Amino acid sequence: MSVSPLTISRSGLTDFLACQRRFQLRYLRRLPWPQEPHPSETKERLSLGDRFHQLVERHYLGLPILAEDLDTAEEKLRRWWDAFLRHQPVGRGQAAQLLPEATVTVPVGNHDLIGRFDLLVLTHEGELHLYDWKTGKPRSVAALQQDWQTRLYLALAAKSGTALGLPNLRPEQVRLTYWYAQEPTASRVIRYDTAVHETAWAEISQLVAQIDAMLPEPVWPLTSDLTHCAACLYRAYCGRTETPKIISDILEEREFWDDAPWQAEPLEEELV
Repeated sequence: MSVSPLTISRSGLTDFLACQRRFQLRYLRRLPWPQEPHPSETKERLSLGDRFHQLVERHYLGLPILAEDLDTAEEKLRRWWDAFLRHQPVGRGQAAQLLPEATVTVPVGNHDLIGRFDLLVLTHEGELHLYDWKTGKPRSVAALQQDWQTRLYLALAAKSGTALGLPNLRPEQVRLTYWYAQEPTASRVIRYDTAVHETAWAEISQLVAQIDAMLPEPVWPLTSDLTHCAACLYRAYCGRTETPKIISDILEEREFWDDAPWQAEPLEEELV
């Protein structure tokens, strides 16, 4: 049975590496979560994080921030916004071009890789800087370097120079900055280079090829690491409902929701 070309995000790569069955259920079969997707406290945190991203987007688009946007905001959101205004990592006049909520798509084999950047900055020197706003618990540079968001976003940016008007862009001219609302003066800056890019792109391409090769398979393998099941909202489909619920940590950032199955149109044909 044929399957349309996939659009694979950081969440998709992470899910595939954690459990191939989860990837199949979420991105191919587009099954809804069989249970309440998040507790109330997690839902509240996600809502605040989303509202913060919207405020920053409006700021970089040059749109006014209305008084009611903040009058009705919770104290935590107001603290984040105040920290951003006092310590924002890049001003509107400091770059050749600012592209908030920019999406980049790069073909790989039969499929597409996609990344959505909170802010994409083209500098006067012809460099490309990515910014990502975080409202969760700060992480170290070492941990962020190993995260698939970092590896995929830097690789996509390095591949997108021509489309962005930077045809001679080199990996050394790309960097990714994580700005944490809880530590506004301590941005985590991840730099890039050609050797790292070549290794990352080869690994990413291999993963996409592996996904492509598995598409005809009717049932994809379950993970053997049950710790992944503890945080998986699809485990009821797999008969692993006895694992404890550990949900909030994996729902911390908004990117998890960008390609959520209940927001997507169902595929015309679905694996069985």
